[in-house]
Amino acid sequence: MATESNSQREPTPRIDSTFRNGSLTAIGIVIGFSLGFTVRWATDDSPWMPTDYFEAAALGIGIALQIVALAEMLRIDSLEIPVYLRAKNHFMLGLLLTAAGIAMMIVVNAITTS
Repeated sequence: MATESNSQREPTPRIDSTFRNGSLTAIGIVIGFSLGFTVRWATDDSPWMPTDYFEAAALGIGIALQIVALAEMLRIDSLEIPVYLRAKNHFMLGLLLTAAGIAMMIVVNAITTS
């Protein structure tokens, strides 16, 4: 059985750069909103409650994953479908964690202010 050389391998499937550019824009906008919300919440004058630490952890990890996704999208090989999908998955996980942190804040706020 003969081994294939690098020059005989099929090229990795790629996405169109326009599609990737739209994804970069969307990720950048969501990161901006996530960071803006977190800064406003963290600098609020109200005292922190024990549940706030769980919310902050969800926000922090979520935003970190969004930034990882942005960094992956900025790589030269991000047009390759496996790299693009990994970045998209990191972004979606980060978005879900950020949303979970915000949802926890809303629930705790509703319970404690009633």
